[in-house]
Amino acid sequence: MTHKVVLVTGGSSGIGSATCRFLHDKGCTVYGTSRKTANGDTLNGIKMLRLDLNDHSTIQKAVAYLIEKEGRLDVLVNNAGVGIAGAVEDTSSEETESVFRTNVFGVLECCRAVIPQMRKQGGGRIINISSIAGEFGLPFRGVYCATKSALDLLSETMRMELSPANIHVSYIQPGDIRTEINTNRIIARRSKSPESPHYKRFQQIYREISEEVSSAKSPETVARTVYEVMNIARPKMRYPTASFIQRLSLTLNRILPKHLFQKMLMRKYPVE
Repeated sequence: MTHKVVLVTGGSSGIGSATCRFLHDKGCTVYGTSRKTANGDTLNGIKMLRLDLNDHSTIQKAVAYLIEKEGRLDVLVNNAGVGIAGAVEDTSSEETESVFRTNVFGVLECCRAVIPQMRKQGGGRIINISSIAGEFGLPFRGVYCATKSALDLLSETMRMELSPANIHVSYIQPGDIRTEINTNRIIARRSKSPESPHYKRFQQIYREISEEVSSAKSPETVARTVYEVMNIARPKMRYPTASFIQRLSLTLNRILPKHLFQKMLMRKYPVE
């Protein structure tokens, strides 16, 4: 089948918007989602659905609306998520739970909402947008790394469990991508306070993190990978989509003793 019906969560900006436009231009029927739209709205020529990862009823309603309109759903791209920065010590339980609800539990709810339809129609694809940060802990991004690591392992498990239903599950691991994440990222409240023992180093490293995003690759890089995963006969489980240095870091993380790899990270992001 060349004409596919695709649902892209978080389709109003960044990677999600780029993916919606790219797939639309390739002839797919694309639905994006946003918390601020209504089912049936359009944004830049893309059909939109209202979907809030923290409101599971909106997930069920959005999927039901799409299936009623199109009769099938071939691909789910779980892109919506939130970034967070701050020392683990400074990040409250409430802040941690909020990010896990969005980046992990909300994504799982989207998967649960579409799997019955994909099974009914004889197959489908689920593509989860993760991050290379899911492969190892990064200073002042520990909670974010943990959510992406959890998503990776859940994706790997679903890939095995859903293979008998011809539902292929893959995850894409972008590195730094030029999006609005610097504007939308949550900052742990205590890390913003001079009372935090991490305050000075966090301010310095956070500036570097933000600069890396500002000069990073276009989100269309990820959109092209999504299109590849959608159309390849036997998609792989994991697709790193990052710069050469970032992809090299994934390899070094696997072959070096952990303490040596962490020393390399701490040269890049010194914590003292």
